[in-house]
Amino acid sequence: MSMKNKLFLDMADSMNPNDKNLLDEKIKNKIKTSYYEIDSSNKDRLKKEEGEYFTITYTDDVLDNFPKYLNKEIIKILKYFKKKVDNYGTTLIVGLGNSSIPCDSLGPKTTNKVIPTNHYFDFLTIPKVALFVPEVIGKTGISSFELIKMLVNYIHPSLIIVIDSLATNNHKRLNHCIEISNCGIIPGSALKTNKKISSKTFNIPLIAIGVPLVIEVDKYMYTSLNINSYIDKLSDIISSSLNDLFLK
Repeated sequence: MSMKNKLFLDMADSMNPNDKNLLDEKIKNKIKTSYYEIDSSNKDRLKKEEGEYFTITYTDDVLDNFPKYLNKEIIKILKYFKKKVDNYGTTLIVGLGNSSIPCDSLGPKTTNKVIPTNHYFDFLTIPKVALFVPEVIGKTGISSFELIKMLVNYIHPSLIIVIDSLATNNHKRLNHCIEISNCGIIPGSALKTNKKISSKTFNIPLIAIGVPLVIEVDKYMYTSLNINSYIDKLSDIISSSLNDLFLK
């Protein structure tokens, strides 16, 4: 199961409220958004890659009754990262994970709800969005990195957005935290042949969106009994945010 091999725990697991890397934090509409920045001086201590991280934490009440609050916050953060992209062209959205395993299916299920536009050539004002779900190496025999590399070489995107499931050490963040960063990820990182999907490896700006959907306890991974319900709601919210970002 690839979930056990995720490289990154969610960002908040590495931090404490007094950490100097927490540069900003706000609470609005029952949502707490925290902004962190990691550099070369602390990446080894925190076991994180250099870059900017936003974490959005929320309650079941927000998830069930006020999804628009999350939608607006996700769009705001995505716009922040998107502004840094020069020569804006096609965006490649990649849903990482295993669609057959509920807690690892966020990437595929979210991506399948996003509207592709890269094949439209008559509407020049519509942003170009291409979608790809590489699945896991156990299904294809080819690593996600190599599949994405082939597609990048074919369509030459100006921005890559990857969506994946994460792990956490804190049960309060299980299913209740969305992390958005400009750092990469290694799918199935326990496989030494797998390579990091990042802006550096492809020389293309990259945004990673992840949600902690399993909790790690004594080297074992657990998920919630109602994981399918969380996956359905979160994939709806993240995909609608992406659709609004590009099509509104």
